[in-house]
Amino acid sequence: MGKILSLLPFSLKWRQFVIGLAIAHSLISCKSGQNLGQPAKDAQVQPVFIRNHFYFTKKARSVEIPFKYVNNLMVIPLRINGSDTMRFILDTGVKTALITGLSHGESVQINDTRRIKIRGLGDGSDLDALLSYGNRFDISTNIRGDNHDILILTEDIFFLSTKLGMRVSGIIGYDVFKNFIAEIRYEERKIVLHRPEKYKRRPPGIMLPLIIEEGKPYVETFIEQENGQRLKVKLLVDTGASYALSLDRLSDPGIVLPPKTVDTYLGRGLSGDIHGQLGRLKSLELGKYKFKNFTASYPDSASLRQVAGAVHRNGLLGADILKRFHVTLDYPNSRLYLKPNADYKRPFFYNLSGMEVVAPIPGLPSFTVSEVSAKSPAAEAGVQRSDEVLELNGRKVYFLTLNDFTELFHSKPGKKVTLTVKRGEQVLKMSFVLRQPI
Repeated sequence: MGKILSLLPFSLKWRQFVIGLAIAHSLISCKSGQNLGQPAKDAQVQPVFIRNHFYFTKKARSVEIPFKYVNNLMVIPLRINGSDTMRFILDTGVKTALITGLSHGESVQINDTRRIKIRGLGDGSDLDALLSYGNRFDISTNIRGDNHDILILTEDIFFLSTKLGMRVSGIIGYDVFKNFIAEIRYEERKIVLHRPEKYKRRPPGIMLPLIIEEGKPYVETFIEQENGQRLKVKLLVDTGASYALSLDRLSDPGIVLPPKTVDTYLGRGLSGDIHGQLGRLKSLELGKYKFKNFTASYPDSASLRQVAGAVHRNGLLGADILKRFHVTLDYPNSRLYLKPNADYKRPFFYNLSGMEVVAPIPGLPSFTVSEVSAKSPAAEAGVQRSDEVLELNGRKVYFLTLNDFTELFHSKPGKKVTLTVKRGEQVLKMSFVLRQPI
């Protein structure tokens, strides 16, 4: 007989997406094996002893997966053990799939489980989680995986749906990529998975060797710092990180902070809050391509010590870089191909407003201020936490999405922002100009 777990909400502060996790008022039914039907006769048949393996259910050379694109993150459809379609972030920085947030009324049946402790970025302690075995995943009618492991967090520490303004139930990564050649077409909002044995042409762009370690992809490249030092670094290729680049000072004494930095709250990891600094990097090389004078993140030592094995990498290469390319990940042959797209020369901007906005009820046009940084443009204009936004630049919230706030706040210095907010019984109007603090 299956057991029912109730997963309760916790509070959170949030700035950048480091790894997306959320659980809110969820019911998960745990039950031993079930028969969900057989693959079609022309499918790639997965032997029962293979775990965590996706395959095509039809004799196709390739399959397209559309994704929703929010805050530099890719969100794909996924069904677990015959559930209704849920949304999962596609994150190359994650090896084992995670259930992280089922909305009210949603449920999913999972197979045999045991309790474990997990650890990740952050300055807090380990988390309790359930590890479930033998689950079936369906990304579409053409892509299926049997015998999958999945983690279920038992604490709500991220509220990812609220931060993204849409319902998101978890994260999946390595299992989707490991057996295919995967093209990420950011401009077209789709991923194309190819069977390696049927993919004969060379992918577009330059090739960089891809290092796969413990289910995660890495590249080795060079950075140049403000002191003029050119340094070789090993970076995790992380589609689940919305920023451009993160560098770990503990991993190499040669990695130093830029002369001018700002202290900041970088986000939330599995093991707690992530604090650090933002500063400008002179350049990052990716083969023949070079990005100059952009903002990088430098997490502090307390946040990084929690990660086992973090010393084997020097940082993260995030989606704010990757989105500027047609990306081909060839895990079977350990290769990464990059071809610039229309966003390649687009300027780098992070949140220049100093305020964060969330959607308390994902999918509804209701927006609340969740964070205001001291001495920021928003703070100087009088914006406060818990203010309810009624209008943004003259547009009522009924016509807005959370992405509209993100795109405006990340646009360019000098842009004017006008807000109408409700604070208690007061309706207030205020304005400020976006500016670059470093």
